[in-house]
Amino acid sequence: MKYSVTALFLLAFLGLAGVEVSAQKKPLDHSVYDSWQSVKSSMMSADGQVLVYAVGPQQGDGSVFVENLRTGATIEVGRALKYSFPQDGKFVFCTVNPPYAVTRQAKIDKKKADEMPADTLVVINTATMSEVCRIGGAKASKSGYDSAPYVFVSQSVKGRKSNNLLIVPTDGSQIDTLRNISEYAVSKEGDRLCVVTAREEKDSLSKRSVVLYNLGGGNPVTLHEGAEEYAALRFDYSSSRLAFLVTDQKEKTDGTPAFSLYVSDSQGCRKLVDAEDESLPKGWIISRHSKLSFSNASSRILLSLNEKFPPKDTTVVDFEAPQLDIWNYDAQILPPMYKASERKRSLSATVPLCPDGKLRVLSLSPDDHIQYPVGAEASFALSMDEGPYVLQNLFAAEDKSDVSVVDLTTGDRTLLAEALEGHVYVSPYGKYLMWFDSSDCNWICISLGSGERVNLTGKTGVPFFDTEDDHPSPKMPVAQPQWVGEDEAVLLCDEFDVWKFSPDGRSAVNLTGGKGRSSEVVFRPVDFVPRSNPLLYSSIFTYPEKGPVELSAFCRKDSRNGFGSVDVKRPSRFSYELSGKSFSSVRRAPQGATLSFAMGDFRNPMDLYVSTTGKMKDARKLTSINPQQADYRWGDVQLVHWNAYDGTPLKGLLYVPEDLDTAASYPMMVYFYEKNSETLYSYRSPAPSRSIINIPMFVSNGYVVFVPDVVYTPGHPGESAYNCICSGAEAMCSQFPFIDRSRMAIQGQSWGGYQTAYLVTRTDMFAAAGAGAPVGNMTSAYGGIRWESGNSRITQYEYGQSRIGKSLWDEGGLDLYIENSPVFFAPNVRTPVLIMHNDNDGAVPWYQGIEFFMSLRRLGKPAWLLEYNNEAHNLSQRRNAKDLSIRLQQFFDHYLKGAPEPAWMKYGIPSERKGNYFGYEYPESSR
Repeated sequence: MKYSVTALFLLAFLGLAGVEVSAQKKPLDHSVYDSWQSVKSSMMSADGQVLVYAVGPQQGDGSVFVENLRTGATIEVGRALKYSFPQDGKFVFCTVNPPYAVTRQAKIDKKKADEMPADTLVVINTATMSEVCRIGGAKASKSGYDSAPYVFVSQSVKGRKSNNLLIVPTDGSQIDTLRNISEYAVSKEGDRLCVVTAREEKDSLSKRSVVLYNLGGGNPVTLHEGAEEYAALRFDYSSSRLAFLVTDQKEKTDGTPAFSLYVSDSQGCRKLVDAEDESLPKGWIISRHSKLSFSNASSRILLSLNEKFPPKDTTVVDFEAPQLDIWNYDAQILPPMYKASERKRSLSATVPLCPDGKLRVLSLSPDDHIQYPVGAEASFALSMDEGPYVLQNLFAAEDKSDVSVVDLTTGDRTLLAEALEGHVYVSPYGKYLMWFDSSDCNWICISLGSGERVNLTGKTGVPFFDTEDDHPSPKMPVAQPQWVGEDEAVLLCDEFDVWKFSPDGRSAVNLTGGKGRSSEVVFRPVDFVPRSNPLLYSSIFTYPEKGPVELSAFCRKDSRNGFGSVDVKRPSRFSYELSGKSFSSVRRAPQGATLSFAMGDFRNPMDLYVSTTGKMKDARKLTSINPQQADYRWGDVQLVHWNAYDGTPLKGLLYVPEDLDTAASYPMMVYFYEKNSETLYSYRSPAPSRSIINIPMFVSNGYVVFVPDVVYTPGHPGESAYNCICSGAEAMCSQFPFIDRSRMAIQGQSWGGYQTAYLVTRTDMFAAAGAGAPVGNMTSAYGGIRWESGNSRITQYEYGQSRIGKSLWDEGGLDLYIENSPVFFAPNVRTPVLIMHNDNDGAVPWYQGIEFFMSLRRLGKPAWLLEYNNEAHNLSQRRNAKDLSIRLQQFFDHYLKGAPEPAWMKYGIPSERKGNYFGYEYPESSR
């Protein structure tokens, strides 16, 4: 089908008034980045009466705003972005940073860490909307989770490893100071404080100790003193119990220190598990890294055990010792995996309380993963033991495990499923287990009471996986199970609609009535109430048996977003609305109707809104960020359609300058990465490039930008990219005559960088190409390592994003890897290529970019390689991102706009001038 220039474009750009206004605007340049703002975060009190949010530029000083929604009073705290407050919202604690310019100058002056400008903590009373106090030199702070009669502020002390801890009453009364504090914990109500006091460095008689302060009244209580080390202070949810770890061992002489577990409650402070407890498996200990948690109602303590290693052999001299790593063919974890995550093998264990019981180790091995349902208050745990399959799982599409129920009293195991593939979910109240069976793509439910196993979705006649997923791997469910009542029903999602099933399989109701499938609208249950209580083992959430379930909605046809609701008991009460906006950070108050959210689209930044009625239509706009955007040329975006070369219908996005002259001729950038058409209504800020072109920047400077969706045929990702991207570029030129087909370029990063490298070997339709972190040779990349995680790249090719679908040695496998490797077809390249590949890339091995560059260099093809030192897959340092942004624009301006060739492209940068000279200028010979 042939598409003409849309009415939207004609109305927006052909009106004389519009052209006159746009003519007065200026294009974006690289100086605008730092001042461009965003709403960094937002939080609400539990009753929805207090809203706090932070607004800040990309670089510079931001502000925290505190608004009392009942009175309408607002207070701004300048130079602040971080804040916290208890659930009751009576006080807000803001961390005020030194002025950005002052900190920058201190870095220029090379000040030492203890000489750098320090933060200040500001305490705000939300009832009076006034400052209670300011505390200088604030290193960190904590308060109670529910309420905050005090805020506890840690201050560094020059020349000491331990800190001072200020006890700051929020009523403005006198501040107390505790000295030599190395660790502390605060109770839920904020009126109990436990600290570890450090030994005075110049006092040999001083002792370390654990001290409990009841700040509401009573004297401090020393729970333990004189040990070599204390760790892992932890209050329970009721604030009536405290756990901590104690050891007298030293790493230098004893190896990994073994700790004892202590608990303090109304019965006093006592040792619960000794460091040498007979229940501990040989070679395993409670260590400083053992994670302690109380179950929700404090019936038990959950903890992890770690391996004990001997002390360092002091007879071995460092400079005489060999330095090596040993890679074992049958090892589960190889050295890169250890280095990347510093992962520590662990076992799960539990200790009963009420009354005290013995330590029980639940894991059979470090590969036996334990889940505790019902906030760890159930009588059992779930074991997913991967031990028998660890080597198979290394190269499998899905992990296998033996699934068992473990009795927490006896330790007895009941095997439920052997060699099960996929993840197992325990219902919130511990009555059922569920998993998605990838062999027939159905949800299976098993009753832990009767042992009955039921296929819930097999008779629905619709898929519960994404039918458009083109990875050569088992299908995955589109959403996790959500539960109703006390495990009375379970909500499952098919590709479009939401269903309610009885766990026994006797009833199945399509709550959204098939409206999703018939309208191509994807509905998903959502819970907008934050649930992250740090003092609970886990928050238990289910939807009520009666009343509305909130839904998100997304229309696949036109990419509109929205929300809706459906009554679980009466599905006829179902409604939804879609709009041409994008939404984020949607939050509802736990104890009220108040709703806050960010909303915007490509032309309008993501501003913050609040509705005290809980309805979006009643929302009030709180922020108006980036008013300077009105001074710059921006753009417009529309959804476009075409057919791939093989006839597959495709979608994409087309961005055009707001002052578009349809009689003129425009260069076009083509950027791609999987599918992006669903981001039609997303706002995109001008920002330094971490790896890809900045769309607003290019559009503002007279480019059309095309972002096509790409679909794949397993085994042929390169040709699939050609099929979708090149057909789309040709279709855009046909549909929109203002696009100059002789001035098109492509740019992609990572997977998109690979496809860029492939496409320039396949076609010469592009005048320039930018490939970020490209795989140049799949045959060598196949055996590489993702250094960020330490994992092998093999499964990425066999099952993952690279979509080859075979090993290198399967029949026909080698041919596929060669077919999809750009280096083997480098002689076909006719397009100038700019490559970025950084020497600390943790995702795509750096040598892949080098292989592609050296192939082009050997063949005399115009190519440049940008290697940012000590940089990641996507640039992490802002200074480098700003540099890349300039070079990307100069490169594409040269080949698509006829701009002069900058010095760095013509001559490079001499090593002697690295870091001091950048080559942005245009030599006379290039003009």
